[in-house]
Amino acid sequence: MHTSLDDKEITRELWQSRLPICFILSDEDKSKINRSESPEPLYLMLARQSYFPCIIEKLHRYYSTYFKENLNDTTNYVNFANLWLEYESIPLKWHYPIGVLYDLYTSSLSSTSSYLPWQITVHLSKFPESEIIRFLDKESIEAHYMSTVKEADALKHKGQIIGDMQKRDHKQLWNSLLQDKYDGFWNINNKLMSYTENLQYFRYIPFRIYILDKPFIQKLFSPYDIDEEKWMTLNDLLHFVLNHEVQCEQLTNEKKILNTNINDYQVIIHGIQPSLQTPIQWLSEYFSYPDNFLHICLIEKRS
Repeated sequence: MHTSLDDKEITRELWQSRLPICFILSDEDKSKINRSESPEPLYLMLARQSYFPCIIEKLHRYYSTYFKENLNDTTNYVNFANLWLEYESIPLKWHYPIGVLYDLYTSSLSSTSSYLPWQITVHLSKFPESEIIRFLDKESIEAHYMSTVKEADALKHKGQIIGDMQKRDHKQLWNSLLQDKYDGFWNINNKLMSYTENLQYFRYIPFRIYILDKPFIQKLFSPYDIDEEKWMTLNDLLHFVLNHEVQCEQLTNEKKILNTNINDYQVIIHGIQPSLQTPIQWLSEYFSYPDNFLHICLIEKRS
């Protein structure tokens, strides 16, 4: 597939994309503060490609100053291990990239898709154990990130590329993401975007499709149709996935069957609505998140 130097600039633009986020302490937790003033909203500019656990220490530091007097107060004691984030009554999954969470929830739940700054409620109690996984520190999200990168490489290259890398290469991927070092990241990630086995494309495309109130969808999908000798597009991928998912729902007798009409959805990747005729191989190479997956949000259009 033909690419150009201009294509590479897309990865830099996506890397530099930021979201202004306003963190507000929940009313319930504000009531536990033994002083007159409540915390001001905390404003941060965060990379779309990053994860909320990467800034959890900042949140701890900011709010802990307001709860110092509570350490010996068993009634109002705050355990920061119980910190979690919520938007419009939905607990935010720690292990989803920040940009994916924003695209999925603000586009689905807000009256305008450009709802900025993004207002997120911080909770310091009543962790919703049944709804989200705990990620107490950067090390736990690093382990999740690396397992996702390995899964992507298994799909693309049978795990050959990541298996040939050294431990320091794995560490460089994560540290470059954490420290916002584009060149350091792509020095390693270029290897993960290469071809193997004399192919000019990946074996399968690592992708996840997100629809509100559903688990993400992931299937095996090849970017090139050998029989037809043609590149598969984003439209082909969505048709395949939605129709396959509906067949699964019918087998399990689900009450609400998924809408398979692609025209009824906004298709969003990195906050952008790419053309449905874009080759999926190209998207995988240039629009994947740092975990090497294409994270595609399908937002049902309001009638």
